[in-house]
Amino acid sequence: MPVKKLTILESRPTSQSAFLTNGVLSCWHNEERPEVKNLTLDQFLANEQHRDRTGTAWIILDQFGAANFSAAIAKLQEREIPIMLTRSHEIAGPGSTYQAGIVIGPPGAPPTALCAILRTLWSQSEVLEHLRSEIRYLQAHQGGLCDQMGKIDEELRLAAQLQREFLPHTLPDLPECSFQILFRPASYVSGDIYDVMRLDEDHVGFFLADAVGHGVPAALMTMYIKRSLRTKAADPQAQRGYRIISPAEALGQLNVDLANQPTEQIRFATACYGILNRKTLELTVARAGHPYPLLLRHRGEPQWLKPEGAMLGVFDEEVYEDLTYQLHPGDRVMFYSDGFELAFPQGDGADDQAGDLANTHYEEEFIKLGNIPSEVAMEHLAMKLDNQAGSLNQRDDLSVVWLSVREKKAAEAAALYEQGKSQVLSAAG
Repeated sequence: MPVKKLTILESRPTSQSAFLTNGVLSCWHNEERPEVKNLTLDQFLANEQHRDRTGTAWIILDQFGAANFSAAIAKLQEREIPIMLTRSHEIAGPGSTYQAGIVIGPPGAPPTALCAILRTLWSQSEVLEHLRSEIRYLQAHQGGLCDQMGKIDEELRLAAQLQREFLPHTLPDLPECSFQILFRPASYVSGDIYDVMRLDEDHVGFFLADAVGHGVPAALMTMYIKRSLRTKAADPQAQRGYRIISPAEALGQLNVDLANQPTEQIRFATACYGILNRKTLELTVARAGHPYPLLLRHRGEPQWLKPEGAMLGVFDEEVYEDLTYQLHPGDRVMFYSDGFELAFPQGDGADDQAGDLANTHYEEEFIKLGNIPSEVAMEHLAMKLDNQAGSLNQRDDLSVVWLSVREKKAAEAAALYEQGKSQVLSAAG
């Protein structure tokens, strides 16, 4: 590393400037004084080595000034080199500031005062050099961090895209029923997964699972769950050569898959699976440690569906329960994830910390959906979530699978539409 110098810069050397510099430097003890280099402004600008070896600069201008004075100042400020500026016509007092990093040293000031300014600037030049080195290091480090964060951001976006490809692109819209979805990951990817699928002409299944944890590990697990859920099994004795697996049996098989994973890959999740018989409107539901589904009757009191079953992945011998409910036109069924326990505050008058604790206020909001037209129920729920305090910093993944049984007239109209569409397709074929 080159030895730094005190560089004296002049537009053109004069006997008067030489007398001034000699008088000022004589006040600086020889053993403390740095090496001094006298240059013209043109020489300084022409050779980059002069700039690299300058620790402190003293610029002396005569009454005519210098055309390249501004260029020299810019080069010095690029390197954050401290400067004392002496101008023959100076009216500012010693120690005044000309610009950031530039201190005025009037030629009429006592040599001891000008020497004190130079010594102060020189003593700080080493500190500034260390600071510049640290800044360069931090900038390089920050650049590396920005690159890494950019790569992580890109990878998370790709993971989110991949997860969404596992979700159904369209939902069954049947004469007897319709489905709506609310799916809000807390970050790029979600620990929730859902599916709605036609199992055969008479049955439609819908499923919601919530993997324990957050981020990419939970998202990867949801994709594993989605692929591992079995809905049909080969059965040579059945008329169609297969049978539909009941929700309890499907969850039991999924539980065995998760529970028998290697110890270092322990996976837990909650889930809820339902199958609707389109002809009879019988709904069979099984649950694995998941929040109780809600049945909103068109006529009658809301009902929480409570089939027994522990969380997936804990005990491979766990037995799950099927419960069957008779639905009627106008009924709605709601599967949801546990993130709603933090999505709504306790209510009016709650203290500031109430929103940080799990509560059951969401149940009231869900029950109110029974008075909302089914077609816009999820839009209404999304609006309610948006109006909650902290909605821009969602604490957990939020997911809902919403089943609506069409009322009789709507069901008949939908059936006629489906029938007409089938006839058109047949004629086109």
